Amino acid sequence: MHITLHLTTGCNMSCGYCYSPPNQRNDMSQETAFRSIDFITENYPINTGIIFFGGEPLLKKKLIKETITYCKTKEKSHNAYFHYKITTNGILLDADFMEYANKVNLQVAMSIDGNEKAHNTFRKSKEGKSTFEIVNEKIDILLHYQPYAKALMTVSPETLIHFSDSVDYLLNRGFKYIIVSLNYAVNWADDHIKELKKQYEKIATLYEKWILNEKKFYFSPFEMKLASHIRSENFECNQCHLAIKQLAFAHDGSIYPCVQFVKDGISNKTYCIGSVETEIDVSKQTRLNIDSKKQTELCSTCDYNPRCNNKCSCLNWQLTGTLNQISPIVCETERVLIPVVDALGERLYKKGAAMFIQKHYNAVYPIISMIEDMN
Repeated sequence: MHITLHLTTGCNMSCGYCYSPPNQRNDMSQETAFRSIDFITENYPINTGIIFFGGEPLLKKKLIKETITYCKTKEKSHNAYFHYKITTNGILLDADFMEYANKVNLQVAMSIDGNEKAHNTFRKSKEGKSTFEIVNEKIDILLHYQPYAKALMTVSPETLIHFSDSVDYLLNRGFKYIIVSLNYAVNWADDHIKELKKQYEKIATLYEKWILNEKKFYFSPFEMKLASHIRSENFECNQCHLAIKQLAFAHDGSIYPCVQFVKDGISNKTYCIGSVETEIDVSKQTRLNIDSKKQTELCSTCDYNPRCNNKCSCLNWQLTGTLNQISPIVCETERVLIPVVDALGERLYKKGAAMFIQKHYNAVYPIISMIEDMN
């Protein structure tokens, strides 16, 4: 189970990627955070991931530390076990926090959109100043303490031209895990789709070079599609298990099936399935999960269906207003991505690329890789 605590709707940037209404900030109190942990302990005590979310969650460093301390007391008294994650834009990241994160096993990921031109397109301070120089310095701190920290990259039509260069930059900067999300919430024209294909093809060329040079890395759009082809018989691509394997707690203690439904923390009560003061409405929880699994005729007859991002109910809801209706733009971008990745996989397999074979055909590769890195 993954539990997200929506600590604040506030942020220290003006990118617009998160829900931070102007002049409005809603923060989770210590009381609500602790009640959320009480609720989680009673219902999901074993191996549950606690994810600290915003806005910018590092605006609430004190609450993060207090909540983790409270979790530790619950682990002792209730035989529970939690692990922790946080995603930050990096502005408030420092060595002191990273030392703390390592002590309590808090995994830190950084939102960074790539090279300087890409990142500064949207991720500016509230005063309108670029933030790349600040974040670029924080990468050294992050990777010093957590060498396998993830870079979370958002790609918009305006930054498409920098996509492949940005992936190359992040890998050369030291990130081994790059997770990419396309910004579907804006308008994508036909020219953008054509450019996206070009960029995927450029990245495929880079990917092939990195693999042949036995460089260790994980690039989310490609790895998932490669795996979905190789392990097609029993592979679930991007299945989110809405309301069952993930829950989100808003600043006021309301419970939602995913953090994407929380939005500003005060609206969208339609998808609220309970609160820390009461309990979860199991019938509503089950109904949402069932509705999320229904598929349209268009998807059910599509050859790409098992490998497509149409399984993300939250994304479907954001773009179409329903849990199971895929947006045309998601459909188009998936139809661009999959053939590029399949051609890449075929080339690497024919070349007998050792790193490719290990990554995708050796089930114990992650363990072997970890042991190699430790030595």
